[in-house]
Amino acid sequence: MENSTPNVWLNRRFPILFIATNIVLMGLYYSLPNYIIEGVVVRFYAVVPGGALLDWLTPKVTVSTDHIRIVSPIANLNVLKGCEGTETLLLLYAAVIAMLRPLKYTVVGLLVGTALVFALNQLRIISLFFIAAYQKDYFELVHGFVAPMLIIGIAGLFFWFWLNWANASGVDKQASSE
Repeated sequence: MENSTPNVWLNRRFPILFIATNIVLMGLYYSLPNYIIEGVVVRFYAVVPGGALLDWLTPKVTVSTDHIRIVSPIANLNVLKGCEGTETLLLLYAAVIAMLRPLKYTVVGLLVGTALVFALNQLRIISLFFIAAYQKDYFELVHGFVAPMLIIGIAGLFFWFWLNWANASGVDKQASSE
């Protein structure tokens, strides 16, 4: 019974650590000047890769990027601050960090989580491009609700799998024995 005390304490502490970590991460992100967020994060995390993927996927349609815009003859997308997947990524970072797992598990969670959110956001950008080109009536629904909920849901599932993997690897047994 005494061996479970550290885990109970960690589980009770998680919500507070998660909220505090998320506030700090979001605060740091949104305290960056807009030209850094748009010119670096949005442009190089969302727009440039999205434009390159779309150009590759649509060989008969030229797709290019212009700062925070994906431009083509059939559709144009403006990727604004908040539409590049950073909030979901920072939520996932806060969850992984707040679980207080050993460094190797935390680093794996952060790296794989980053790749996952990046890939999901690229899929979102590609989908929105084709919806803007061919099904404009569905754009707002997919942009504002369906895609964000799917990305957050999948990130939540990833967190659950990551946590189970970290726990199955003996993290709880290590914490109990220390």
